[in-house]
Amino acid sequence: MTRPSPDDPVQGGLRQLDGYLYWQAELAEARREATAFCDRLPWLTADERRDVEEEYARARVDMAKATTRRIAARCIELRAEYEARYQHLRRRTVALTLGAASCILMVWELLRQ
Repeated sequence: MTRPSPDDPVQGGLRQLDGYLYWQAELAEARREATAFCDRLPWLTADERRDVEEEYARARVDMAKATTRRIAARCIELRAEYEARYQHLRRRTVALTLGAASCILMVWELLRQ
């Protein structure tokens, strides 16, 4: 089974859709949390409540953006680390395989004489 290319437009579209749905869920959760927070403050007037809800939701969304950016940056770092490790192991495996094959051929030639 082959892996889809990172340049595949279908995969790119699916990633965009996934990101959009994730972000809409974050926005909805921020609004729910803001409403729940203001429910604990019954003395607020309607205008104060609206302002507090907006500010709470904005702060929550800003925090979610920062967290998402940190996670994305870490994912990129990990991918680079794993790719470097994979390339190192691949070179090592090829070198060991060639070395073992050379030894086997040398022993084979010595035994044929």
